Amino acid sequence: MTPNITQEGPNILEQYWCGNCGTGLPPPYQLRGEEYKPTWKFCPICGEAIEYERAKLVQWAELNCEWCGVNLIMEIQGEPKPRYIASRDYIGGSICRCCMEEHCAQTNCLQCEVGKHPDCLYTRIKKKPYISVST
Repeated sequence: MTPNITQEGPNILEQYWCGNCGTGLPPPYQLRGEEYKPTWKFCPICGEAIEYERAKLVQWAELNCEWCGVNLIMEIQGEPKPRYIASRDYIGGSICRCCMEEHCAQTNCLQCEVGKHPDCLYTRIKKKPYISVST
């Protein structure tokens, strides 16, 4: 079984999932003592053998906001292989935080064509943090 890999951003650790039953799996190698050693060989739920070497890593590329052009994902120069980082404006799509906040403030979710309600990636933007006011 080849595990599936998801990654929310280029500077966030990958998550591994069983390709058969969808169970979360640990990364292929974990630090034990002073060296990295392989982790599990089988899925703890369905028992399928895990073939980490066949998993396809998420491929990142430079990305700018579709609306305003601000850098969302940038390549770090000087590395032997391409390495990417996400700016603080990256929220998981091709639109920056500022543009999406403005759009969400002006648009009803049911009429929005950007996030495709109810599976919108940006619903967390509408949620405001609770602010306590002390007197």
